[in-house]
Amino acid sequence: MKLGEALSLRADIQKRMNRVQALLSDNATVQEGDRPAVDPTDLLAEYRGLAAEHEMIVRRINRTNLGARIELGAESLTLADAVIRRERLAREAGVLREMANRAIPKASRFLRTELKHVPTIDIGGTIAEADRLSKEHRELDARIQQANWEVELSD
Repeated sequence: MKLGEALSLRADIQKRMNRVQALLSDNATVQEGDRPAVDPTDLLAEYRGLAAEHEMIVRRINRTNLGARIELGAESLTLADAVIRRERLAREAGVLREMANRAIPKASRFLRTELKHVPTIDIGGTIAEADRLSKEHRELDARIQQANWEVELSD
């Protein structure tokens, strides 16, 4: 099984766990004299089976991510490290974009008694940096996705 297939399976198991959890909540109580639509004991057993399956696939994914390497120019990273870097790049680009958006002066009328807000950053430079980080994120994401469909899942 390829790593990409395992990631898809993990997402499917998580969705199924969420559905079973919702059914458990919905069937935890009933009106006196009624029976639950689905037996909570059966649901709990199903949830526990899914949770065990989820744990095993996540362990295999983690072992694979720690063992597989991707080349990024002159740098070699484990997939685990590449995923962490991808998350950092996305987060940092988002912070810069939010900062630039907040720094853009808002058009309004100013009275003599009103305070005028002025940017404390180079808005254009900040947006350019966010764009650079976003591009780096996209390129890294593409390389990670490629590896996901090339790398075999560890046992």
